[in-house]
Amino acid sequence: MYHYGYYVKLADGRFKLSGNDWSQTLDSYKEGDSLGIKGSVEGIVVGVIKGEEAQRNRFDVMILLEQRSVSTGQIVAPHEPRLVTRPQIQADFQGQKVRAVGNKIHLRPANESFHDFQVHHLLWQLGRDWFDKEMAKPMEERHVILKWRHERSEQFVKYRKPGQDPNLPVTAPVTGGGKALQVLADDIYQLAHALDTPKRIISRLKDAHEFQGARFEILVASLIARCGFSIQFIDDTSKRNPEFLATKDGECIAVEAKSRHRSGVLHERGAYRENAPAEIKRLYETALGQNPGRLPFLVFIDVNLPLSPEVPIMEKEWVKEAMQTFEHRRKEEREDSDTALVLTNFGWHFSRDARTRSGEYITVLAGKPNYPIRSQTLQLLERALSEYGLVVDEEECERRSRDG
Repeated sequence: MYHYGYYVKLADGRFKLSGNDWSQTLDSYKEGDSLGIKGSVEGIVVGVIKGEEAQRNRFDVMILLEQRSVSTGQIVAPHEPRLVTRPQIQADFQGQKVRAVGNKIHLRPANESFHDFQVHHLLWQLGRDWFDKEMAKPMEERHVILKWRHERSEQFVKYRKPGQDPNLPVTAPVTGGGKALQVLADDIYQLAHALDTPKRIISRLKDAHEFQGARFEILVASLIARCGFSIQFIDDTSKRNPEFLATKDGECIAVEAKSRHRSGVLHERGAYRENAPAEIKRLYETALGQNPGRLPFLVFIDVNLPLSPEVPIMEKEWVKEAMQTFEHRRKEEREDSDTALVLTNFGWHFSRDARTRSGEYITVLAGKPNYPIRSQTLQLLERALSEYGLVVDEEECERRSRDG
């Protein structure tokens, strides 16, 4: 018997797992086949995936589907909200906006946008003393968070209409630094709903020399929290430990995060070298040493490079370097003690170009992990990764939907 997974195409182009079953052959369906009519919608097969790619998703065959209207033949793509730790909580009250984050209530100006609120929330976590100290420095010496904030403010000034009230929100293209700031603010916001972010990691975020490592730990924790897991950061530095443990419905996963430091980038001294290797082998070997054992173990490595959307994922040099690393390990007959490796590249900070680019990532599953994780967990993680960098104002989306 062969295990089939059925994926329906959503409005944003992603495919969502919608069901699974078993069949006696690998060729039950071909492109163009109908899976039947439900209500006024017919499911049409638009792709069939077998082999290694299907097996990475724990199926023998993946069936990709489009939903089409029976009456018009047009695609009817269901919408699905992005994964969040908790939906936005806000209300209008006596001329102000009431916003809830975790167990805290914030009274904010009625016309403040959700994205502006997230940036303010990030700065509150960093503290007034830190903010004032950094703002007193020349621009080139300030913390990168405040450089990104300045870049974002410059865009708003540039695109503010003549005579527009400066207190009203401004719509402007998002630059690389502005994107990096907004996504960091969203990560902190998502974590604040899920847990009290440890003071130690906030302190590291404020420290220019510790910023990059802390920022990537926050990124990974935010991804896992959006999958519905509780996060427990591990502060014990007396022995080698993973960054945190994630638990959900009886499943406990150890998670380690490593980010490639590059000269001239994110407070690192020296000049940026465009062709410097990603050093995936070194980072991966180091990460494996953090495995606590007896648990599924996820390793995240960020390569910290400019985005290259024009290059297919398997043709990117850092992906080739990763594949070479695993080939070397196979030749040396070394056992991979992790459950999966997630390689990411969310390098929006490399450019001030006002163009929206998606992040880049690839997931490599261990062939026979000693401690596997649930297939549903892997599917949620893939979804969270595919959505990463998308920061949605749910209230505004509801308003637009209501107004037609």
